[in-house]
Amino acid sequence: MLNTTASKIVSTMIPATAAVSQSAGLRVRHTQFHADGKHLCIDSTESEATLKQAMDIVLKKTEDKIKNLGGTMRYVTSMSLYDCQNAFHKAGGPPPNPANKCVSMRPDGGIIFAKFGDVEYPVFIGEDKVQGTNDSRLAEKKPRQATGNAIERAAKNIRGCEMLCADMQVFPYVIFASGCDFHSSETIAKRIEMMNLGVPNHYFGVDPSSTTETLDSRLQEVVSAVSTSKIMGHGIASVFVKAHKWDVMAHGSSRWRMKEIVALSDAVIDQALASVAPPPVADEIEDLSGNLACMNVED
Repeated sequence: MLNTTASKIVSTMIPATAAVSQSAGLRVRHTQFHADGKHLCIDSTESEATLKQAMDIVLKKTEDKIKNLGGTMRYVTSMSLYDCQNAFHKAGGPPPNPANKCVSMRPDGGIIFAKFGDVEYPVFIGEDKVQGTNDSRLAEKKPRQATGNAIERAAKNIRGCEMLCADMQVFPYVIFASGCDFHSSETIAKRIEMMNLGVPNHYFGVDPSSTTETLDSRLQEVVSAVSTSKIMGHGIASVFVKAHKWDVMAHGSSRWRMKEIVALSDAVIDQALASVAPPPVADEIEDLSGNLACMNVED
């Protein structure tokens, strides 16, 4: 889920000059982790808090963008199956069933709509999924267990949102996945690719050598690679995976930073708005051209 409290990457690192084994390094990291009062039960709370904080920023920025384009914004945290069916029906699907008004989906980051004239478009649907406990189990000297499959439930919301976006050229559905279960050495993240028509995830690997600078650099690479365009008419989710290896980094090491959520959400929203916003009228184009000319002169 999207959280409101900015989370910190736990990266207690052994000095390069220290000649210690990997297991000794793990003991140091995990001991510090628990000494700081961190426990598994805070996973969802912290992640949701970071997402909520990030969404506060995203919503304000998006509302300004939509207003500047002559539209209005609406934000909801749930959407009924009936509403999804109704949107699909307008695009040529079967008629909605009123009995489905009591069945709904609740994306962690909610749904942002942009309305231009009489038409409303979803420009952002956000999910936040944290998965993986083997790093904590290692710290507690418990045996490793099988990785989970909770991420597979995202398929339901993807299909629901496909109905909402049936009449659009883009699919602004976002998944922020994090945790050791999604590490590249595991197969869980591949399940997301399976439900996403085989399109590769955008991957952020976190290891003891990771720094703010390396993560920021990767963020810029991924922002540039984001594409919300449908493929052969199929909605392709923008899946962002951030992960660490369960026996190398402490629990929580790959939690999303607020700046990452904001930047990636902005990239998706900007593409969605570019697709659905009405073209500017002639005088607006002239004003824009004039402003650009002035900027070039000043440069």
